[in-house]
Parts: sequence; C-alpha cells; structure tokens
Amino acid sequence: MEQTHTLSVHLYANLKEKAGTDCLKLQVPVTCTVGELKALLKHAYPALAAQLNKVVVTVNGGQVFITEEVLPLNADVTILPPFGGG
Repeated sequence: MEQTHTLSVHLYANLKEKAGTDCLKLQVPVTCTVGELKALLKHAYPALAAQLNKVVVTVNGGQVFITEEVLPLNADVTILPPFGGG
C-alpha cells in the first residue's frame, strides 16, 4: 500500500473561481511531484486543465518548484496563474 500525505493547495485569481474554492486539501503519494500534482488537479478539476500548464508553483511560503521536483511532506502549496507586468 502506497503511503500518502496531505497537501494544502492555495489557488488565486481565476484558478480559485474555476475550482470554486481558494484552498484544497489533497491526499497525494509521498513521492508526488509538481507534475503529478498538476495531473491530479486536471483530473479532479477539469476547468483548471488549460491553465495548469502555465502556472507558477511555490511551496511553504515562496520557494518555486519545477515539474520534476518532489513536493515536501504536508507542504503548503500555492499555485499562481500567469500574470503580466509592464
């Protein structure tokens, strides 16, 4: 049996609107990567699918994680949609 842990996933802007909440609690495998988290979210929340390819994922207050990185146990994950500046 695969071990799991709980992630808190915070969503902002239109991601929050499409998911219908600003915070999700997800049970994920201990070895869950950012890419696997995105796949789980795409399956559970299809309305997010198109945007999840372009988001920034930060962990525990600001460290940016890339697709291949394994998320820490019981991490606090923030998913930020793309934003422009000038």
